[in-house]
Amino acid sequence: MLDLDSLISILEACKKNKIAELIVRKDSVEIRTVAPAGAAAAMPAAAAAPQVSMQVADEDEADEAPAAAPAAAPASNAIVLTAPTPGVAYVYPGTTIDKEPLPNVGDVVWAGQVIGLVEAMKMFKEVTAPQKAKIVKIKVENEQLVKIGDALFELEPL
Repeated sequence: MLDLDSLISILEACKKNKIAELIVRKDSVEIRTVAPAGAAAAMPAAAAAPQVSMQVADEDEADEAPAAAPAAAPASNAIVLTAPTPGVAYVYPGTTIDKEPLPNVGDVVWAGQVIGLVEAMKMFKEVTAPQKAKIVKIKVENEQLVKIGDALFELEPL
């Protein structure tokens, strides 16, 4: 069940990322939040916020979510790491769950090193390097809302 703290966290993320409407469905319960008319009208048409629909999983189901799967870029041997779950992406500057600093562009990372996090309802999924590599590009801003499969990092294998 969705608790009050989780709901407040979701609403804060919506406000921060200028999301005009959010629908959260859990079993037969649906929670719909809509930004006030004045707030939505204040945003320019070109920057209109997208509608985000997110399925809330049970804690048991959340553990079974797919891991970040590296996908090779078509034109090179680059590795693209994607979001393992919808939520808020934490990338450089920031820290891991263990308070270790997250690596930045140009840093060399090793296999299994945590290079980012995605938070959904106060549950964090680690994004780890699949092999020794150099971070070429961070494709999202820190604390940006992401969907499953959104590109987070581009790595160059070493």
